[in-house]
Amino acid sequence: MTTQRDGEPADVAAQVQRLASLWRAVTSRPMHPAGCTCMGHFLIPALNPRDMEADILDYMRGRYAAERLDALVALLDAREAEREADTPLVPFRTWLLRLPETGVEVAALERFITDLADTLESFGSDSRPSGSGSGIICT
Repeated sequence: MTTQRDGEPADVAAQVQRLASLWRAVTSRPMHPAGCTCMGHFLIPALNPRDMEADILDYMRGRYAAERLDALVALLDAREAEREADTPLVPFRTWLLRLPETGVEVAALERFITDLADTLESFGSDSRPSGSGSGIICT
């Protein structure tokens, strides 16, 4: 049985839904340090979520390859192939919500979900005043 960090049972679909929400929060509003050259979203209105997704998943793929987690490497290779294809890309949130349908074994999927959640939470705004944006800093 899967458990959340507080010890309560959780299913993969609920965990994936949480990931999708985290993704939305992380990409919503970057912080702007004093003297930011984008002038508070004037020159750079938003981060490119597609590039951010690629960076995060590429990093995770390398970790999984080193640990010989072949099912997760294949999952991330498939997503990379989708990003590089000349066809419209399914949005990352939609891809996340479809993870339970991929056929990847539950233990491997839970590892991916946990790792991605930890990564996205590291961008969180817990240490800043409410409404101050995500932990990503626009520079």
